Amino acid sequence: MEQHRTDAERDLDELRDAVLDDWLTVTSNVTDALQAIQQTVSWRVTRPLRSAKLFSNKAKEVGVVPAGRLAAVEVARRLVRR
Repeated sequence: MEQHRTDAERDLDELRDAVLDDWLTVTSNVTDALQAIQQTVSWRVTRPLRSAKLFSNKAKEVGVVPAGRLAAVEVARRLVRR
C-alpha cells in the first residue's frame, strides 16, 4: 500500500509540474504580446488620452480636487522611480 501512495504522489507531482510549465508558457506569451502592443506608436501616442480618461473617471467618482491630489501623487511616484 505504501508503494501505491508513492506512485500517486509522484503522479501528482508530475501533474503539478506540467500545469506549472503550461502556466509559465501562457504568462510569458501574454507578457510578450502586451509589451509588443505597448511599444507601438499608436499606444504611445494615445497615452495622454488614456491618462485623461482615467482622471476624468476618477474625478467623477471622488471629485476634481481629490482626483487632482491623487494624480499629483502618482506623477511624483513615477518621477522618483526614474
